[in-house]
Amino acid sequence: MNRMIKKISILFGIFAVVLLIYLVGNREWLNQGRTTYTAFEEARLPVVYVDMFGQEMNPMYGYRQDMGNAVARDSLTILPENRNLSLHITGGREAVLGIRYEIRSLDLSRLVEDTRLESWETGEDGIRVKLPIQNLLAEGREYLLRLELETEGMGQVFYYTRIMWTTDEKAQPMIQLATDFASKTFHYEQAQELVTYMEPNTSEDNSSYGHTCIHSSFSHLTWGGLKMEQAGEIQVTLKELDGLMGCVSLAYLASREGQDGTELYQVEENFTMKWNETRTYLMDYERTVDQIFDGNRNAYLGKRIMLGITNDDRVEAKASPDGNVIAYRANRDLWSYDQEERHGTQIFSFRGNNNRDMRNNYNQHEIRILRAEDNGDIYFLVYGYQNRGNHEGRFGIVGYQFEKENNAIQELFFIPVSVSFGQLEEDLGLLSYQSASNMLYLYLDHAVYGIDMKSNETMVVADALEEGSFAVSVDKARLAWQENGKCFEASVLHLLDLETGEKQDIRGENQEYVRTLGFVGRDLVYGISRAGQQWVANGRLQGFPMYAVEIINDEMQVETRYEKEGYYVDGVTVDESRIHLQRMAKTGDQSYAMVQEDTIVCNVEVGTGKLDGIGWFASQERGRIYFVQLSKEIRGGRGIRTGTPGRVGTDAFGILNLQSNFQFQGLRFYAYGGGRLLGVTTDFSQAVALAYERMGIVADQNQQILWGRVNRSNTRGIRDPLVSFAAVERHLDSFFGSRSYNDGVTVLDARGCTLPQMLYFIDQGIPVVGYTGEGSYLLLCGYDNYNITVYDPVSRETYKEGLNDSTEYFRARGNDFVCAVAGQ
Repeated sequence: MNRMIKKISILFGIFAVVLLIYLVGNREWLNQGRTTYTAFEEARLPVVYVDMFGQEMNPMYGYRQDMGNAVARDSLTILPENRNLSLHITGGREAVLGIRYEIRSLDLSRLVEDTRLESWETGEDGIRVKLPIQNLLAEGREYLLRLELETEGMGQVFYYTRIMWTTDEKAQPMIQLATDFASKTFHYEQAQELVTYMEPNTSEDNSSYGHTCIHSSFSHLTWGGLKMEQAGEIQVTLKELDGLMGCVSLAYLASREGQDGTELYQVEENFTMKWNETRTYLMDYERTVDQIFDGNRNAYLGKRIMLGITNDDRVEAKASPDGNVIAYRANRDLWSYDQEERHGTQIFSFRGNNNRDMRNNYNQHEIRILRAEDNGDIYFLVYGYQNRGNHEGRFGIVGYQFEKENNAIQELFFIPVSVSFGQLEEDLGLLSYQSASNMLYLYLDHAVYGIDMKSNETMVVADALEEGSFAVSVDKARLAWQENGKCFEASVLHLLDLETGEKQDIRGENQEYVRTLGFVGRDLVYGISRAGQQWVANGRLQGFPMYAVEIINDEMQVETRYEKEGYYVDGVTVDESRIHLQRMAKTGDQSYAMVQEDTIVCNVEVGTGKLDGIGWFASQERGRIYFVQLSKEIRGGRGIRTGTPGRVGTDAFGILNLQSNFQFQGLRFYAYGGGRLLGVTTDFSQAVALAYERMGIVADQNQQILWGRVNRSNTRGIRDPLVSFAAVERHLDSFFGSRSYNDGVTVLDARGCTLPQMLYFIDQGIPVVGYTGEGSYLLLCGYDNYNITVYDPVSRETYKEGLNDSTEYFRARGNDFVCAVAGQ
C-alpha cells in the first residue's frame, strides 16, 4: 500500500512538472482572447530645475528617447560667470545611478563637451548637482545642453535646454518684471503700477477671462470681479534672449470660490520685452486661463454640461452616430456622457487625483477625439509628451480605445516622434481621421499614413508632399494631393474619400498642370495652368498662373468653373462658402502683375466647424462660459452618475515606426511668438508674417535665429556695404530660392516681406537686395526713423529716401528682397 502511494506521488509529481512546463511554454496561446489590465501609474521621472539669478526656474522634463534639437527652444539657460551650472533634480520615484552631460552646437554637428560626474548631493528634497562646464564656449552664442540621468528602473533619461555664457545682464530684470507683473494682477492697488506697460484698445474683445493680451482693459487684466487668487508657486521659463529682446513664460495655478466650491484654473502667461537704457518695455503680452473641469454634478444643467472659463482650442466635442453618447475634451482631459443612462465618465487625464501637481499639469500634450460609438466606446489619440503611464517620458502618439463594457482603456499603438510639440500639433491638425471601418489616417512630416486600428497594419497613402501640394476637406474625410508631391508641375491630382476608401484622379489635358487649392465644405477647388506659361521674377520661378479654377462635388461633377479672358489666378483663400481669387494679368513673356481680386460665392453646405457641439454664453460675473450642448434635458444634476476607468489594457499595444521616402532638401522656417511655435513653412516671408504680429522670431531647422521683430535699434548704417554684399553677390546669378551654400552662407528669398520687416537684417550688418525691375536692384544699407539709405550699384551713388515712400515703392514692385546670413 505504501509502495502504491509512493508510486502515485511520483507520478503526480511528474505530471505537475509537465503541466507547469506546458503552461509556461504556452502562456501566450492561453492568454489569447484575454486582456491584461494594469493601473495607470503615477509619474516616476524627476523634474530638473536650473538655479539661475537666485531662483529655481527653467523646469526640464525627462525624455526616454533622443530628441536631438527638436525641443531646444523650450528654454534658455544663462550660465553664471564661472560657468558652474547648479541643478536641482526633484520629484518622481526613480533612483538616480549616474549623471553625465554633453554640450553641442545647436545644429548638433559639433561636440563641445562630454562629461560624466562622479559625485552629487542627495537630500530630502532630491539631488543637487553642479555642472563644471569647461571654458570652451564662445561668449554670447547659444549651445544645446543635454543632461543624461541613468535611472534604476527606466534607464537613460534625457533633459534639454539651450545655454548661453554672456556678461549681458538684461535677462534678470526681464524675469523679475514678468514675475512681479503676474503677482500684482491679483492685487488691484498694486496693479496700478502695470498701467504703464499696457496698451488698452477699445476694439479689443474683453468678453472672456480665458484670454488677456496687452490691449485688454485694466479691469480685465486684474480679473474683474472673479476674486481670483494665486494657488501655488509660479514656474518661470526664460524662452529667448536675443540682443535687446527677451521672452519669459510663466505657468501656475489660480483658484476662486464658486457657488459649488473651489474652482481651479491653469494659467499661462507670456511676456515679450525690449530693453533700453532707461527701462524695459513690454512689447507683447498674453495670458490664457483654462478651468480644470472636475465633473461636479452641478455642472450638468438643462441641456448643457458647464465647462467654465476656457478657450476655443482647449475644448472639443464629438457625438456618436445616434447622438446619445457625447465625447468631449476640456483642458487636456477627456470625458464622455451617456444621455440615456445619465452617466458621465472621465476617460483620460494625466492629472490623476492631484489637480495641483504641476508635474502632471505639464502642458506639452493634447487629446484628439477620433470617434464616438453608439455603444459608448470612444477612440482617441494622446499626442506629445507622455506625463505618466506606460509611455512616461516618451514623445509621440498613443492610440486608445475606451471600452465602456469593461470600463477600461485599451491601448492600441504607440508612434514615436522626434519633433517639437508645436510641430506635431500642427501636423495632426491638418489630418487625423478615423473611418467607420476603423481605418485611421494621419498626416506626419510631409506624408499621409493609413493605420488599420484592428491589426495595426500601416501603409503610406501619400508621400513627399510639398507645402501647397495637398488639401483636406473641412470634415477631414476627403484628401486631395498632387502626384509626386510637386506644388506647380503636376499632371495628375488624386482625390481620396477616407470614409469609403474610394480614390479618383483628375488629369490635366494637352500639356496642362492641375493644382489643388483647397475645399469648400466637401467640394474640391483646383486650378488648371498651361505648361508653357511660367511666371519668373528676377530669375526665380514663382509658379504657373492658372487660367481656370474648377469646383467639383462628391460625384466628380463640376459645380462651378471660373475663367476670364486675360486674367490668371495665382492663388485662392477659402472663407467658408466664399473663395477669394488672387488674380494677375500678363505683362510680358514670363512676367505678370497683380490686379484686383475676384470672389466666387458657393451655394454649398460648409459642414461642421471646430466648435461643433460646443457653445458659450456671457455671464455677468465670469464672462464667457463654455458648455457642451446636449440633445436631452437634465433636470438637475442629482441623478447624474460619474466615474473613471481604473484600468489600462496593453495586450493589443504595438510600436509603429512610420517611415516615408521623403528627403527634404530645402530650408524650413520656424516662426515663434508668445512663447510657442506659430508655424513651420518653406516660405520665409510667410514665417515672418506669422512672427511679426506676435513680436516673435524666425529660426531655421538648426535653431539659428534668422529674423526677429524686436531686436532692432532705431538707427543703423553699414559702413562698407559692398564688403558685406559680397556674400550674397556671388550667389545672386544662380539663386533660385532660399538655400544654404557650402561656403556657410544662407541666402534668403524674402519676396513678400515688407521693407520695415527687412530693417532687421540691416541692423545686423547685412545689406538687403531690393529688386526694382527685372534683373535690376538697389542695395539697402542703412536706416533711421524717417529714411532708408540706398546704394545704387549702377551709378555707385549712396543716397537717402523717405522710409514711407520707399515702403510703397517696393510694395508696388512686388516686395522682392534677397539677403544672405552667415552660419554660426
